[in-house]
Amino acid sequence: MTDPQPKVDNPRKADLVKLRNDLAKDVDHLRKALSRPTEDMGGDKVWVGKNARAWQPELAGRNKKLGEQVDKLLPLIDAAIRSEPDKVSPNEARMYHQGM
Repeated sequence: MTDPQPKVDNPRKADLVKLRNDLAKDVDHLRKALSRPTEDMGGDKVWVGKNARAWQPELAGRNKKLGEQVDKLLPLIDAAIRSEPDKVSPNEARMYHQGM
């Protein structure tokens, strides 16, 4: 009986962990990306008039939706990390790198 090939660290999992760490640093900024423009539009600082007042709720809705979508990112990446094995065969690791 032959010994199975030794396993190596899973490069996909390592990339997902790096992505999560990088994203975690920016998630608050991303969540608030439209906050200032929304405030400015609502306060008649940038655009005034009937059209501005009509468009401000649209921007506020987009701001809310952006926050909701950003809040889903880290849990999605966490789930992907959990689904990956810690170790893979050298061939699987090579195939992952070739696909990049």
